[in-house]
Amino acid sequence: MTTLYTNIGGAPAVNAAVDLFYNKISAATSLQTFFKDTNMTQQRSKMKKSLTLLMTGQANNSADYMRRSHAHLKEKGLNDNHYDTVGKLLKETLEELNIPHNFIEQILGAVESLRDPILDR
Repeated sequence: MTTLYTNIGGAPAVNAAVDLFYNKISAATSLQTFFKDTNMTQQRSKMKKSLTLLMTGQANNSADYMRRSHAHLKEKGLNDNHYDTVGKLLKETLEELNIPHNFIEQILGAVESLRDPILDR
């Protein structure tokens, strides 16, 4: 079965995207407070797993998981502006890796579907 995951190149593509993405996240001053005490090796691993599950259609209960796993960021002021920045950085990352536009739109759509749970709405 062909999935978005296989269409973009599988694990090598996801690994490259997440590594480049978190380099961008680390450089974004508006996001630094959210990652200050984060083990970035573990964070990258979690993101790789999450993206893989989203792109293979296996992300069962992802909204509940994302709500729970991001709850502590609410007290740090996580809001739509931060989410927009993350989306922009993810889009830039995927474009830099020459992911086809239609696949980028699908990935960003899946990520956008998690906005409300992540922002606890």
